[in-house]
Amino acid sequence: MRHPSILALVLMLILTACGSGGSTAVPTVPQATLTPFPTYSFTQPTEAPVVVTVAAATLTASGTQVLDAEKVALGKGRYEALDCGSCHGADAKGTDKGKALVPNKLTEDQFIDFLRTGGKLGNAHLYSTNRLSDAGGKNLYLYILSLSAGS
Repeated sequence: MRHPSILALVLMLILTACGSGGSTAVPTVPQATLTPFPTYSFTQPTEAPVVVTVAAATLTASGTQVLDAEKVALGKGRYEALDCGSCHGADAKGTDKGKALVPNKLTEDQFIDFLRTGGKLGNAHLYSTNRLSDAGGKNLYLYILSLSAGS
């Protein structure tokens, strides 16, 4: 026969290993925390739409110039905003205060240079870029050309 003390010892070890009181407590495992990272995606820009405008051709000092109706309208806005009509008339045909602008005999560069420097008139026609941008000067020139074409 075996020793009852060894058997009692093994039984006691088994009971100790299983826990006291017969409880079956399972250790908890900590849950992983998800940290969202920002993601970015690149969207290819689309092509700009092609805008078709009505154009008219007129002669200038340098040859033929194509008039864009939208730019002519912007030029008319500059003509009105700078109050050119008070001296040159609403139709730019001149008044007793200012000479006629139509028909135009200047190239675009000469016209804009005149507006930037004032020419022989001095400050009366001196427009800096904060009053008349380069694009505004070109549009104003096209408006004057459109009035010349209508004459």
